Amino acid sequence: MRATTNPPAESRRVALAAGIDSLREELWIFFRQWLSRPLSTAAFSPSSRFLNRRMVQAIPPGARRVIELGAGTGALTRTLIDHGIAADDLLAIEFNPSLHRYLSRRFPGLTVVRGDARAMDRAPEVVAFARRSPVQAVVSGLGLLPMSREAQYSILSRAFELMPEDGSFVQFTYGPVTPVAGAVMRSLGLRARRHGFTLCNFPPASVYVFTRDRASG
Repeated sequence: MRATTNPPAESRRVALAAGIDSLREELWIFFRQWLSRPLSTAAFSPSSRFLNRRMVQAIPPGARRVIELGAGTGALTRTLIDHGIAADDLLAIEFNPSLHRYLSRRFPGLTVVRGDARAMDRAPEVVAFARRSPVQAVVSGLGLLPMSREAQYSILSRAFELMPEDGSFVQFTYGPVTPVAGAVMRSLGLRARRHGFTLCNFPPASVYVFTRDRASG
């Protein structure tokens, strides 16, 4: 009797193998960029799916227009798309040229801008994206904690300039407290809320949501 194969099982095996190969490539690319730019790369591996889920859950319900800062290899980008954010409603910004090229190949239908988040408001693609429809949330994979107050101020001020009054800025951190200096928050009239924490990331991380403090306005 001739043996037969199970097409669904074979398809799952091929898909699993492809997924493992893709993950290996993503990890290697990210780690290689960390080795070459350790001060400008927030971590030496992409964020885990658990942290990415926390980040996405922190986005206000109903928010569909999102800008992602420091998209890296696209781990969070993938989670945002799987969450239901359409490619037309998502814009990714990445400064590292190698990671920018990788993102552009991985997400051919997505607008991926190579630029500095401190000057995001001057990128033509970002300006056009914000003019087309209001940006409701900015999610950040940048390492804000070690940045200077001036850099933090530049990034947050420009992010909130692109959003309406109820816009949200979602940020992860490996530190025990909010990664944004108190002086920066007071200057911009912001408040921070700790959305959650996950041990299932290396290192463990917290997620914060920054919004305008309407009481101070």
